[in-house]
Amino acid sequence: MKTKMSESKKIEKENDSQDKKKAFKKDLRFIVVFIFFFSLFRFFIFDWYIVPSSSMVPTLLIGDMPFVEKYQYGFSKHSMWFSPNLFSGRIFFKNNVKRGEIIVFKHPQDDAHPENNDINLIKRVIALPGDKVKVDNGVIVVNGVPATLTYKGKTVYHDIKTKEYRELTLYEEKLPLSDAPIHTVAYIDQAKFSEQNNFAEVTVPEGHYFVMGDNRDCSKDSRCGLGFIPAENLMGRAWFIVHSIADGVKLWEPWRWLQNIRYSRYFKKIQ
Repeated sequence: MKTKMSESKKIEKENDSQDKKKAFKKDLRFIVVFIFFFSLFRFFIFDWYIVPSSSMVPTLLIGDMPFVEKYQYGFSKHSMWFSPNLFSGRIFFKNNVKRGEIIVFKHPQDDAHPENNDINLIKRVIALPGDKVKVDNGVIVVNGVPATLTYKGKTVYHDIKTKEYRELTLYEEKLPLSDAPIHTVAYIDQAKFSEQNNFAEVTVPEGHYFVMGDNRDCSKDSRCGLGFIPAENLMGRAWFIVHSIADGVKLWEPWRWLQNIRYSRYFKKIQ
């Protein structure tokens, strides 16, 4: 009798163990499938990006998280994490980048500073391949047509990274040869005669783009530091803000979220 009971318990334990193994395999399979499709979604359809600097103020603030539309520009190795060298150039690229769009892209290759090559940046497209572009006292000129700047007012901006307070002069800008909506840009009055605000005319090479930050005197862009952006480096077009946290709060600091979330910026369209 005891032998039968012990055998019965042994069978129950074995069945229990098999059920747990099946449940574990099922859960593991679900997790793997979820990660696979989640990765595909972020690689090829939509992704998000946390703005790390003030170069796009007032359009984008430090801590804003834009939703990035990736499929519109086709795909390159930079569409995937770590930019695996699986192929070169872009596939399914319709060459449909427009002046005035805000794009996320990889820092151009720099053999002297290879640590920059994995940095994601966000700027506004100013000129397309073949365009002639210059900046004259802060006014963008594309193919001989100047941008329209309309004075909007002044504001004081606190840069949480540099800890500096800067007085910015705001203008509404209509880019030349562009259907993009009017947007707001910022200048520092004392920098009016700086080199980057008086940039000699250049022709954008084929397969490249000329980009600038909206915070014109606090941006390293195609005028200084970046040069032309290769089409291969494009990652996607910024669409709207899905999340925003002030005061340099990190995503892994949830105990600081509630008092620092900028709800007024949620679902704000980027233009």
